[in-house]
Amino acid sequence: MPKVKCSTASRLRAFVQEFGHNIFSTDGLVLFCKICNVKVTAEKRFAVQQHLSRDKHINGVERSKSQNEKNNTQSFITDVPNRSEYFLDLTRTFLSCNIPLNKLENPAFSKFLEKYTNKQTPDRSTLRKNYVSICYDETTDANGRYIANIMIGILEVGNIGKMFLLNSEVLEKTNHSAIAKVLDKSLSILWPQGIIHDNVLLFLSDAAPYMVKAATSIQTYYSKMIHVTCLAHALHRVAEEIRIHFPNVDELINNYKNLLADNRISFLFENLKQALVVQCKSSECTGK
Repeated sequence: MPKVKCSTASRLRAFVQEFGHNIFSTDGLVLFCKICNVKVTAEKRFAVQQHLSRDKHINGVERSKSQNEKNNTQSFITDVPNRSEYFLDLTRTFLSCNIPLNKLENPAFSKFLEKYTNKQTPDRSTLRKNYVSICYDETTDANGRYIANIMIGILEVGNIGKMFLLNSEVLEKTNHSAIAKVLDKSLSILWPQGIIHDNVLLFLSDAAPYMVKAATSIQTYYSKMIHVTCLAHALHRVAEEIRIHFPNVDELINNYKNLLADNRISFLFENLKQALVVQCKSSECTGK
């Protein structure tokens, strides 16, 4: 049987299919090279191969590859902030709906998110990968009870991270064991599924001996944690040490402060007498 000659459109489509849609295109009548922006003779396969072997075409292919790599890099860099914003919004949504982050590890749920958001679903460890600093402050309330305030913040490179009050706890007494317990309890609020000990890097407190002892005891579990004492408290302790070596100056300053305190109290009472004079014009006050 004689060979059936294929149509021009079929032949051109075959060349596009063979050499790639990124190289050639066709409208069914002509073969067009996208790299060189020219019409290519396509009567025979040899003519097409000859065009592909020319230096102009080869250099054009190299330029196209370089441009594509550059565009991909720029697209990746541009996508980083969007991806970070998506991760943040996803975390907030899960927390507000009380959904554990480990649900992201479910393959069906992960594929569902990727299908309808066109974004890569992060691992739960990626969303939790923030290193935490702890700030401890102790005060007393109006009833004289000891109140421990635990504040946390995210350690950021080049920026001062925001601080948040994590927990306020009433202490029966202030010692190193009570401090260690309240710290562990507070971090359990932050990580209810289990404390991530290696993510706690900094512990800031005053320089009281029991605080130093508490920090030393919990560093067994928080191996990456560094304890830093408050600079103002450290300077105060230096000043206290200086006072010991200069008792005469210390006594002079104390006497002067007491003198000012007595005068201030006397001045306050004298002015209070005038301020508390009330003119009562009612019949009950005048007796009429």
